[in-house]
Amino acid sequence: MVDLTGDHEVKAICPRCFGNGYIRMPAGCAHQVNCPQCDSQGEVWLPAKQCRINVEGGIEPRWMKSGETI
Repeated sequence: MVDLTGDHEVKAICPRCFGNGYIRMPAGCAHQVNCPQCDSQGEVWLPAKQCRINVEGGIEPRWMKSGETI
């Protein structure tokens, strides 16, 4: 279990590409572009107190809307 209290950093799902490693571009541009925030890795390092554990057990930023239901 990951400790989400304190000032240390944890690896979390990228909030920009949602862990896919790429983002979609508007019509007229390239269809998919590598995510610049996570460098196409799908995960970023964030402070632990800004993260939460989602229903699947993954760590994501608190502000990321996952649309999960319980």
